[in-house]
Amino acid sequence: MKERIQLDHLSEASGVSKRTLGYLFLHTYGITPMAFVKQERLKKARMLLQHADPSTATVTSIARECGFTHMGQFSLDYKRLLGELPSTTLRRPHKHDTSPDIQ
Repeated sequence: MKERIQLDHLSEASGVSKRTLGYLFLHTYGITPMAFVKQERLKKARMLLQHADPSTATVTSIARECGFTHMGQFSLDYKRLLGELPSTTLRRPHKHDTSPDIQ
């Protein structure tokens, strides 16, 4: 998920206009296509943080792996969506399942 996904790419891949794609996402998910992409990246970051070794992994390296470049914004968005700081997730004892436990 490191590559920068843009609305033009999503529109082209789906075969519908940007406007139609935006409408469909708002109607289906209640958010814009780009907000959906960010949400999915945050979910991936959470899963990686949950399963990382806190003695060797860093929040920054995992955030970058998921395509985030601004760490302050990443931390704010992560806390807003997931209810805790990414560093808290990293320090929490490991889980053995691989699915993020958010909707």
